[in-house]
Amino acid sequence: HYFIQSNLRMSQPPLLLWLLLVLCSVVSGQQETSPHIHRPGYCMMMGNGDTSTYHPNAGNFAQFYNGEAKDIDMVTAAILKDYCPDIVSGAKVCCDWAQAQALTTSLSQTKGLLSKCDVSWKNFAGHFCKFTCHPDQSLFLNATKVSNSTSGYLNVEAVTMYQSQEYFEKFYDSIKDVSLPSANMKAIVALCGSAHCDANKLFKFLGDNSLSPFPVLSSPDTPPTTDNGTMVPLEAAELKNCWEKESEDSWLCSCQDCISNVTCAPAPILPSPKAPFLLLGFDGVLVILLSVYVALFLLCLVHLSINLHYSRRNVTDPLTRSASIVSNISDTKIESLQGHVNKGCKRVDDVLLLTFTSWARFALNHPIIVILCALLFIGACSGGMYFFVMTSAPIDLWSAPHSQTRIEREKFDKNFGPFYRNTQIIVTAPRQPSFTYIVHSPDIDEPLNQTFSGVFNPDIFIKIFKLQAAVMDITAKNGNKTIGVKDVCFMPLDPDVKECALISPFQYFQNSEDNIKSVDKSYFNNTYLDHMFKCVGSPLSIADGGFNSIPCIATFLGPAYVNVALGGYSDKGDPLEADAIVITVPLNNHVDESLNKDAEAWELEFINYMKNFSDPDLELAFQAERSIQDELEREAFQDIFTVGLSYFLMFGYVALMLGKVSCCSDNAATCYCLKRWFVDAKISLGLAGVLFVLLSVVCSLGIFSYAGYKSTVIIMEVIPFLVLAVGVDNIFILVQALQRDVRRKDETSNEQIIRIFGKVAPSMLLSASSEAIAFACGSLSTQPAVHDFSLYASTAVLINFLLQVTVFLVLLAYDKRRELSERADVLCCITALSEVHISNGEVRPSSPLYLLVSKVWVPALLNSIVVRFLVMSFFGLTFFLSIAAIPHMEIGLDQQLALPQDSYVGPYFEYLSKYLEVGAPVYFVVEHDYSNGTQRLNTSSLEGQNQLCGSSGCNIDSVVAMINIYSNVSFYSRIAQPPNSWIDDYYDWLEPSGDSSCCRYYNSPEADQGKFCPSSDFGGDCSACVESPEDYPHHRPNAEQFERYFQWYLQDNPTLDFCTKGGHAAYGNAINYTSTTTQNNVGATSTNIHASYFMTYHTTCRNSSDFIMAYKRARNLTEMIKTEVNANVYPYSVFYVYYEMYVTMVNQVAINLGVCIAAVFVVSFVLLNFNFMSSIITTSTITMITVNMFGLMYLLDIKINPVSLVNLVMSVGISVEFCAHITRSFSQSRKPRRVDRAKEALSKTGSSVLSGIFMTKLIGISVLAFAKSQIFQIYYFKMYICIVALGMLHGLVFLPVFLTFFGPARNTKPRTTTGYNRIDVADSENAPLLG
Repeated sequence: HYFIQSNLRMSQPPLLLWLLLVLCSVVSGQQETSPHIHRPGYCMMMGNGDTSTYHPNAGNFAQFYNGEAKDIDMVTAAILKDYCPDIVSGAKVCCDWAQAQALTTSLSQTKGLLSKCDVSWKNFAGHFCKFTCHPDQSLFLNATKVSNSTSGYLNVEAVTMYQSQEYFEKFYDSIKDVSLPSANMKAIVALCGSAHCDANKLFKFLGDNSLSPFPVLSSPDTPPTTDNGTMVPLEAAELKNCWEKESEDSWLCSCQDCISNVTCAPAPILPSPKAPFLLLGFDGVLVILLSVYVALFLLCLVHLSINLHYSRRNVTDPLTRSASIVSNISDTKIESLQGHVNKGCKRVDDVLLLTFTSWARFALNHPIIVILCALLFIGACSGGMYFFVMTSAPIDLWSAPHSQTRIEREKFDKNFGPFYRNTQIIVTAPRQPSFTYIVHSPDIDEPLNQTFSGVFNPDIFIKIFKLQAAVMDITAKNGNKTIGVKDVCFMPLDPDVKECALISPFQYFQNSEDNIKSVDKSYFNNTYLDHMFKCVGSPLSIADGGFNSIPCIATFLGPAYVNVALGGYSDKGDPLEADAIVITVPLNNHVDESLNKDAEAWELEFINYMKNFSDPDLELAFQAERSIQDELEREAFQDIFTVGLSYFLMFGYVALMLGKVSCCSDNAATCYCLKRWFVDAKISLGLAGVLFVLLSVVCSLGIFSYAGYKSTVIIMEVIPFLVLAVGVDNIFILVQALQRDVRRKDETSNEQIIRIFGKVAPSMLLSASSEAIAFACGSLSTQPAVHDFSLYASTAVLINFLLQVTVFLVLLAYDKRRELSERADVLCCITALSEVHISNGEVRPSSPLYLLVSKVWVPALLNSIVVRFLVMSFFGLTFFLSIAAIPHMEIGLDQQLALPQDSYVGPYFEYLSKYLEVGAPVYFVVEHDYSNGTQRLNTSSLEGQNQLCGSSGCNIDSVVAMINIYSNVSFYSRIAQPPNSWIDDYYDWLEPSGDSSCCRYYNSPEADQGKFCPSSDFGGDCSACVESPEDYPHHRPNAEQFERYFQWYLQDNPTLDFCTKGGHAAYGNAINYTSTTTQNNVGATSTNIHASYFMTYHTTCRNSSDFIMAYKRARNLTEMIKTEVNANVYPYSVFYVYYEMYVTMVNQVAINLGVCIAAVFVVSFVLLNFNFMSSIITTSTITMITVNMFGLMYLLDIKINPVSLVNLVMSVGISVEFCAHITRSFSQSRKPRRVDRAKEALSKTGSSVLSGIFMTKLIGISVLAFAKSQIFQIYYFKMYICIVALGMLHGLVFLPVFLTFFGPARNTKPRTTTGYNRIDVADSENAPLLG
């Protein structure tokens, strides 16, 4: 979610150009003749001349000297012995001690670039040793321009150095792969001055840059002819390849620094892309499923035709004929099987009937006790709302507290501190056309006709810069404190350099408008565009010779990487054609949220400023660290009106539709009396039922608030909707059963209610218990959104059922008395509104909905076997097609969908996806200790170091080596580049280089003697920690050196002019360690590293699939690393906690839905009198609804994620309501034929299901279409519509038809009565049907 690209944790300014003075350069050219002597033992120059007029700040010209090489003196030999041993081994040289000193000083500052590879360093140093001091200098060097000095000698102002083309290439190949760990880049970028380098460009830049006192042209051409000897170019044989040893006792270059090293681990064998499964050129799964479907369809069609043919001989009436076909399917075998199941088992129906009638009698005889107990229970549960906490933190919604990535995140924050707070602006100028400009630069041979995008238009560029300047000037208030950006931003070199690690292209101009507008009149009148050309190729450059020597390196002395500062150029291949400028301001972050208040205050002012910013020429997107949580909280309240209206309409519908009016006269069976409506209305009872839904939700929230659970937006928005669906259906079934029942002679209203309740309550229990247990099983999920939702839903459904069978039952009895006393609903004091009275035994008219179902829908659906066959065929086809769609469904949740439609963060996510050129940082964390704190990986030992490092001598399967290998296949591994490596940079920092050593201690004053001498104190009286290379074999410290100076390394800030390897900027937070300091603070007696990380970047992630794959690949890589390293290793990136769940999402969906459906089967099996067929049919239909949900999700492009999984779990629960009542009614029917039992079941319960669930939900869901939240529109409106529509179609169309073919055997058990004489449970054959 947060992309603080660049050098946040590693913004050490890598070692810049150093090779100053003497360095050479390439340009192909040939001198016709040379007047100089070119013989063995002759020089071309010796000694320093006048101050250079070519680059005045680069040093001196050399003195022209074309005489014999001179004997080497002891001083010069001592200076050269460590860097030019081949020169010292001879007796003659062509340099004096001053030149030797300048050479070694230069090389010592450059050594950190290449010392990781002995051969690379020796080739590089040897080249400049030959150039400066070789006794045969005149054989390959020719002075092409000399001038008189003021002191009487000649100045050399230009030379040409001759090398063969093979020398060029071999030299370049030997150093091109050496890495700069702290900068996540290759050293060749710094050496060449550009990321686009080859052998010729390398030599050109080395000799003719702002640090060169005179130009040196390196030529691969044939040397000029001369009358005074023959010139001989340097040959490749004088160099070694990087895969060769520099000497017998030296180590080979590491694989990271020499890709051609044959001893390296082989490139990873990548799995072949999985080919799609095709049959006949089509999706294989679809072809197989359709084949199975067609086979079954034809088989059933043949069977149907045969039955129709034979049935015509015995049956003439079409209706009877259709029914007889079903009768041919004998119940004998099924009844026999059911008999075996029931044998020895007491009828569950009898137990439930006895239990519920007994309870109803007690409740109606003691209503006050029941109500008081219910109120006490509600009060006790609701009291937990005092502890209610609602969270919108994304990590609480999507990441389980005990998940692997959550634990690793906590460990990372504890060891290294949390990731930085990201503040970012992405700016485009879509209406500004691209333009061309002729670029002049010292880095190119000829002027270049370069295309620049519209964002580099001078007016646009200045506008964007002024926007950045305004942002950096923003101040905020936190209490009485004024907060500026420098009070909260990340400063990598603090306290030495008080500059924020701001990343933008304006860093190339030192964030100065004057620099942007300046012109270099001394160099082709170069402008800011020429400087941009220079800096995109060399962001580490400390001086642009073509633009007033303005540096490219940022003000915080780190690189402003191009792929972070610019965006939208990957398809063009040229950063200067970038469509966007990216401004990134990293702020400090803290685990203790109270310490982030200042940053949050500044971010709020930043957001307010950006919301009010507008410019007709610019389009931009932005975000701060707090943006996502702010928007989620706003979303939670934004749709309150929409959700409230939805619930209000559903509540109103329930309250109004529960009522029923009677006839105005005995002769008008379908005439309804408005006055009578006030008596028959059930508004108060409906509102009570709705109130119980809300109370059950509140009780559920209270119970889990006691337990310390936090509620989420999903719970608050979905649970009431779900409980209303479940609860309302039960209310409708109970109330309408009472309305359609005829009260028996001498039966009181209470006795009638008890009788009806005894019959209906088992069906209510079946649906409620199935749903509650199904949701409880859903809580087995490890995903917080699903786990918490399931717990709350299960509890709320159970409490709602308890309230319905207690308080609602009592209120139903009170309402019945009110109705019998002819009192108006709500206004109970008003009586006798109508002259119409309903006497005992009078049949009330049925509702239009009931008549529609029983008189129209049932005959149309079930009378014709052809219709039933077509229904089965259609639903079978949709089932198979849905199964075929499942493998093609996408997993994930697009980030912008979780935000309001009008959120300013939405465009930011779109811009990230469109313009982002680099992925999120990824840290490979190595835990050096065991969990009990004892050391596991000893980095002081050579063995321990070799398991980590990437330099010469390190294991080929070390941590750095493995990451490097996989970065070479970034298209697969999603690792963009090699990692930075604190241990390899530590080796370089300790490298002995005399007075130029990075690691030094004070000699004086006495009070500081032996204490750390930082790189910033270059002029101090300091000595090197390691005196000579003999004390530092193979460029590696011994255990005592490693532990003693490690804390100094992490305290040292890098400097451009002395030591660029100080570890504070890049690695100050990268290592968790403890040191025991000596008494006088001259080092540590011991250092114990507990944990450290190696940072690199992921490739660009533009959608959920990219993020998921990046996490999976990083996890796979660490598993391989752990097999080779004696330590625990894990990957960490800021987005892992949100995407870990998707790795197992398919299994989670299968397990959750499977367990929920299995729970429904078990409950229905028990409560349906151990009727196996009824349970199978119920769960099969629910399974079909669920599978069809997947099919519709595929068509609607709805991805699988925790939100959709919550809805799928909910769909299982709601599907029970559509199926369980009809199945139970069918199993209780005593009609002889299945088709008759199906008609009776659909007539009894169809209208209640239709009015209680479908219509209620349809009204409420329709309002959600107008919600402003995208997640509401997609995952609530669309999915809820699908759930309700599929439930209705399967429950009222497919299930009754399915029962006519495969329904359970007829209920043949004799009717029984309970022990209560007045409560006969046997139905009258002539009584109106239930529902």
